[in-house]
Amino acid sequence: MNIKSLLLGSAAALVAVSGARAADAIIAAEPEPVEYVRVCDAFGTGYFYIPGTETCLRIHGYVRYDIGAGERFSVRSASGDETYNKRARFSFRVSTASETELGTLRTYVETRWQFDTNNASNAAQNLPDTLNGYTNDSEFSVNFAWIQLGGLRIGKDESAFITFTGYSGNVIKDDELFSAGPYDTNLISYSYNNGAFSAILSLEEGDDSVFNTATGTYSGWGIDDYMPHVVAGVGYQAGMFNLRAIGAYDTRDDFGGFIQGGWAGKIRADVDFNDQFSAFAMVLYGENSSAYTTWGNGAATDETLAVVAGASFQATDRLAINVQGNWVDSNTAGLDDGWSLVGDMNYTVVPGLVVTPGVAYVEEVGAVDGEFGGYLRVQRSF
Repeated sequence: MNIKSLLLGSAAALVAVSGARAADAIIAAEPEPVEYVRVCDAFGTGYFYIPGTETCLRIHGYVRYDIGAGERFSVRSASGDETYNKRARFSFRVSTASETELGTLRTYVETRWQFDTNNASNAAQNLPDTLNGYTNDSEFSVNFAWIQLGGLRIGKDESAFITFTGYSGNVIKDDELFSAGPYDTNLISYSYNNGAFSAILSLEEGDDSVFNTATGTYSGWGIDDYMPHVVAGVGYQAGMFNLRAIGAYDTRDDFGGFIQGGWAGKIRADVDFNDQFSAFAMVLYGENSSAYTTWGNGAATDETLAVVAGASFQATDRLAINVQGNWVDSNTAGLDDGWSLVGDMNYTVVPGLVVTPGVAYVEEVGAVDGEFGGYLRVQRSF
């Protein structure tokens, strides 16, 4: 056998073996196309498109720790001594938004879990809460769960009597002397805002509605028939000025001769002097028989006037200073009016982490001595 024949035979063998292996080769499948999450900046920071849809989703919330001390904010231990009042809270929020032919479709849900220090009660001995120690309890709440299409909103919300004018102030203890209205309610509302002019109409259910025939009062502010509470407001913003007014009618009827229902209203003015300094003032007035008059004092047949005023100063990029004062008429001869003064500072340690120390002095209606207290909040928002 010559060299030429040997080379030809070897080549033929290699071709045969290669062909056999090619028949047994595994062919890799084409990779599936991957749809990456896209940022949605049409509705603000933090939104992204839900894959496969045109709906934008935002997951956000905060973890917060509050500490209270002093006569105003402490609790009493079993021995009767004052001790810290503390609260650890986790707030979980989910927002969605998408554009439709009928306007923007939104949803918003907020739930809260917290471990809270509460004054323990002793009903059997009819003792005030502060004389029986304290308890630490886990608590859960659904604070918001609403759907909104354009200006129409339905679901669980806070009363438009509170939200349309804004909360009482920028201090943490903004409603320490009194609340500027009720909060939790199911509602159907419609709002309009063209940048300068705004308006709202809200039909509200309230929460608990249990009538006590002995005292002639409700334990809650819920409706007692099919007629909802009615809240209406208007606002106008021009340059540095923002003026809003809102009124509410509590539709509960008289029951067994006891007075229920009635009207309440408030007007608020905000002024932004510059990028650093702003101030506001709010006047509240209403019938004490209305559940919306949460600042009421005196008899159910009285009407109560209250005033809230405050200011905020952005001292640096990280430090904001807030102050606020509240006053309410006593409506009773011989009893002093109530008033309070609160101040705190928001300091941004790093983006998303804010520490807020504050102090408050509160003189309740008719109180002989006022109460002083201090508080500290640490909050991580995301």
